Amino acid sequence: MSMSKGAAVTAKKPAAGALNPLCLSCRRGCKQAALALIAECKRYYAGPRVSRKVWKQLDLPL
Repeated sequence: MSMSKGAAVTAKKPAAGALNPLCLSCRRGCKQAALALIAECKRYYAGPRVSRKVWKQLDLPL
């Protein structure tokens, strides 16, 4: 099988719902499928820690 000059072979990326939970929290683009069992990833780069707070609307008399 011959490839034309400049042709690139790209792997198909799985859908966002079918990704490994460890890979979902990583910034890098090398995402693995959910069926892959990952014990450790040397390329893992955690995303920023975002504290999620639930803000409640105050009842103020108008």
